[in-house]
Amino acid sequence: MSKSLNQVFLLGNVGKDPEVRSLEGGLKVATFSLATSTGGYKKQDGTEVPEKTQWHSIVCWRGLADIAERFIKKGDRLTVLGTIQYRQYEGNDGVKRYATDILALDLFLGGKSDSPSTARPAPTAADAPTRDDFPTVPPDADQLPF
Repeated sequence: MSKSLNQVFLLGNVGKDPEVRSLEGGLKVATFSLATSTGGYKKQDGTEVPEKTQWHSIVCWRGLADIAERFIKKGDRLTVLGTIQYRQYEGNDGVKRYATDILALDLFLGGKSDSPSTARPAPTAADAPTRDDFPTVPPDADQLPF
């Protein structure tokens, strides 16, 4: 099997306060949005190209969920290191829907976007997800098309 890499590095501003839920066994998960922008510019011909903002759905588990709940607020400057996760679900109307999330593996808190950086506790290795945080591979995984 060839090597591959699924890694995301985002630096942006938190779009809403984290929504935190406790699941079975006390497992905590936090979700929030993060905005990243390309910045506007002017082409050589004088045409203005406006700033473009992308919104990302961030998911934090366990200790990172605790950190998100305690320290992350709307407007904060935040760096997220993680992986892309795709999922599908059925909506209340019975229609199959698809979602793309960023599974956070580490967070770097940078304070309010309009204020100098503030000192906050750094995440530790205990905050990283464990195998129990991920769904098990189905028994017919050998049948994958790649």
